[in-house]
Amino acid sequence: MTGWIERLAHAPDGFLVFVAVLAAVAVYLGFSGLRRSRQIEDVPTAKVRSAPQGYVELIGTAQMLGGEPIIAPLSHTRCCWYRYKVERRSGKNWRMVESGSSDGIFGLRDETGDCVIDPEGAEVTSRHEKSWSDNGGSRGGHPVHMQLPSLGRTADAVLDISGKVLDGIGAGIGPYRYTEAVILEGEPLYVIGRFHTVGSAGDGAGTRRELIGAVLREWKQRPDTLRERFDRNRDGQIDVEEWEDARQAARREADREFMEQQKRGQVHTLSRPLDGRFFLLSNLEEFSLLRRYRWRMRLGFSSFILLGGASVLMLSTRI
Repeated sequence: MTGWIERLAHAPDGFLVFVAVLAAVAVYLGFSGLRRSRQIEDVPTAKVRSAPQGYVELIGTAQMLGGEPIIAPLSHTRCCWYRYKVERRSGKNWRMVESGSSDGIFGLRDETGDCVIDPEGAEVTSRHEKSWSDNGGSRGGHPVHMQLPSLGRTADAVLDISGKVLDGIGAGIGPYRYTEAVILEGEPLYVIGRFHTVGSAGDGAGTRRELIGAVLREWKQRPDTLRERFDRNRDGQIDVEEWEDARQAARREADREFMEQQKRGQVHTLSRPLDGRFFLLSNLEEFSLLRRYRWRMRLGFSSFILLGGASVLMLSTRI
């Protein structure tokens, strides 16, 4: 142990820079995991029907919307969202050939209503992420590994290392590697982002006046019904006071119709917050997400302590 510390203390300057960079990355990962876990814990869960305008957390199921379907380009799976990348082996390394993710809208449904999700700019975590490789023909080929985030970061790391071991052996594995993640229809969906209801702005005064006028015109076309409802003294005429009662009744009916129109016209949306706050989509449960980000926090801070200590030791020999 003493010999190892001695060698580390007299390591070349290039190694010192490398360790310092790794320490900076580790502390970034630690704070990133801390920030995300705090946000998941602190933002209360809302329902679509009663969610406030602004930064909210919603839990429901993923739903495909009408129109052109969203199809994952590698597996040709119909889904609500996908992310993919294609890499080519270059010696012992892999070089990115192509990558992308879907930006098409899809829906979240809970027991109170529907919300349209715009995934652009989101950090998406999916339980369905797989990698495979072949010779670049059919994009099918030999599966390398399947990530299982719900089992925790340790399981992910073991499976990822196993896949890399298979890559190193090279048995039956082609020069192309494919990775794809999807969110499927009907799966649980957990989201944090900016909630906004379209169609609820404005007081609608002009529309209300138009509806009141339409109701009164309709009633005037049926004078017998109008007299039956509002001719209180039964003189066969609608006087000023009775006409005012009719206007009040028309206003109430118009208000009910207006509210129904507003309700039918409202569209709830969730998208990236304008103030740069965390925007998350996942088909993992809240507990699994918290476990993932807590592992990131612990791993990041633990690595920073070790790497930072090594950097201090190496710097102490140079002062």
